[in-house]
Amino acid sequence: MKRPHLLAKVLGALGVGLLALGFIPNALAAGTAVNTTITNQATVNYKVATVDQDPVNSNSYTFKVDRKVNFTVVTDESAAVAITPGTNDNVITFTVSNTGNDTFDFNLSAVALTGTAAKFAGTDNINADTVDVFVESGATPGYQSGEDTATSIDDLAADANVKVYIVSDFNTGYSDGDIASYYLLATALDSTGGALSDDSGSADDPDAVENVFAAGDGPEPTDTATDQKHSDYADYIVASANISVTKSSSVISDPISGGTNPKAIPGAVIEYVLTISNGAGAATATNISISDSLNTEIATNGTLAFNTQYNATPGQGMYISHPDYNAGAETEYTNADDGAEHGGVAADWNVTGANTVTVTGITLDASESATVKFRVTVQ
Repeated sequence: MKRPHLLAKVLGALGVGLLALGFIPNALAAGTAVNTTITNQATVNYKVATVDQDPVNSNSYTFKVDRKVNFTVVTDESAAVAITPGTNDNVITFTVSNTGNDTFDFNLSAVALTGTAAKFAGTDNINADTVDVFVESGATPGYQSGEDTATSIDDLAADANVKVYIVSDFNTGYSDGDIASYYLLATALDSTGGALSDDSGSADDPDAVENVFAAGDGPEPTDTATDQKHSDYADYIVASANISVTKSSSVISDPISGGTNPKAIPGAVIEYVLTISNGAGAATATNISISDSLNTEIATNGTLAFNTQYNATPGQGMYISHPDYNAGAETEYTNADDGAEHGGVAADWNVTGANTVTVTGITLDASESATVKFRVTVQ
């Protein structure tokens, strides 16, 4: 009646023995550590004429746990990162996670898309002017230019992860809605920075540590299934003003017909209209400055003269409308430089520039516009 207890003791001793030999099932979420030695043996119990005989043990079998090279690259972004032309250190964040069973180093590179579909919406159509990749140092969360200076990952342990940043500069000249998309491509190395061999094509050697590439197929073109690479990508999108300006003219009067079907003959009054607009969905444009030089027409060939009285008041030759003053109603401005007024807008004639209408200080949100009107006389 004591034999079951004896068997339990034997099995318990066998379990202790296996633990002593280093076999710890599921020690990590990533699996048993590489190079772990696993040893076990079988035991046969039997009877002869109902009499229990001594157990017979098999030989011990030993093998080493191979290296599973597995990791992921995933962007932290849920939408395109908005950037302003002319800014530096624009950041896209990724997380590199080691899901293998060994410590790895990783080479990192930022790879530009080439006119294909962006991650979130739209199509990649530009590249940043400078692009770098940096690894989070751990000193301060989030990219810090003075702290996060490593350009590759060193000794990322199994089940650990680290933030990686693509950091880009954009010059001026890009248009609202332009998209620059980048892959973060990570390549696994051993913990000394050496290349990892692919041992999938050879028979298993129980006495050697062999490599099995298990990383998935990422979107970067050279990143294929079960290789030592993985990737993800994200986008920058330009959030800029979309400013346009048009100039039109109309004949107000002439010396013969007055205001009835006037023609642009000598002595005729011509009205110029400058319309400045910001596109739908664009970023707010501030400190807008407009200049319209008549220097050639006045000083060089004498074909025009600036009309210093736009409407009824002498010395007020400009009418300006913009959204930030009086609900966009037209407002008279003097020809002199009066400084910023009427919603922060300043205007002058022949002060800032010779024979030039100059207007400064206009702000336009998306879909807003402003107008500048002045008149000249044909000589």
